Amino acid sequence: MVFPIKKISMIMLGLSLSTASFAAEDMIKVTKDKDYNLDADLSYLLNTTQSSGTSSDTKQSFAGNIDFKRMFGNWGGEFKASAVNSSDSNTSGTDVEQYLAFGKMTHSEGSFYEFGKLQWEKDLTSAFDYQTSLTVGLGKELYRDDAQFLTGEIGAGVRYDVDRLPPHDSKTEAIGTIAAHYERQLLPTTKFLQDVGFDYGSKSNTIRTHSALSVKMTDKVSAQVSFDYKKINADVGSSRTTLTAVGLKYSY
Repeated sequence: MVFPIKKISMIMLGLSLSTASFAAEDMIKVTKDKDYNLDADLSYLLNTTQSSGTSSDTKQSFAGNIDFKRMFGNWGGEFKASAVNSSDSNTSGTDVEQYLAFGKMTHSEGSFYEFGKLQWEKDLTSAFDYQTSLTVGLGKELYRDDAQFLTGEIGAGVRYDVDRLPPHDSKTEAIGTIAAHYERQLLPTTKFLQDVGFDYGSKSNTIRTHSALSVKMTDKVSAQVSFDYKKINADVGSSRTTLTAVGLKYSY
């Protein structure tokens, strides 16, 4: 099962980084008069809490994200990578360590768009060593005006999971996905965004939310406050993580 997924991964990432594209109604959104955007941020975690079973720990550390979008014509592409790393000073010795990377392609047709997405995720607070998923689906712009817009997506695909604990069993299952993205320009220098996603499979399901408020300090640098919530319900073990962070965001 591993070989086909790796092969498809190389094809999808290559396409998303080479010939991504843009239409005015795409979910993938760039600054006016540009065909690409690059955003990077580094944040300090004010309180990071992870729980699994009955144990819970509070941590302090850092998180980083990089997001590249490129557009041309009716096609769009996005590549995003993020990392959270926290050392635990308690005697329990548990850590919050999460890594995520995905490549996404879209093709727009008016207010609708088709998408394909390849995602890899490693989360040491969960019961999995890593998870790789490949999904395709349909999205729609649900609302837009001069200050805000809302999009929704529904998709289906496959996910490959490897258990974190010995004997490191692996499995491949069909999954369904639902997601929504909302952005609002509150003031000329202040923006709010909200992401919600739900992935469902027969062996595990994941719900995650991301909220962020950013205030421009210069043309390229913004101060940002964010909150992330992630919960995994799985046959091999469930987990929940919340992250509250404050940091700086650089946009080019």
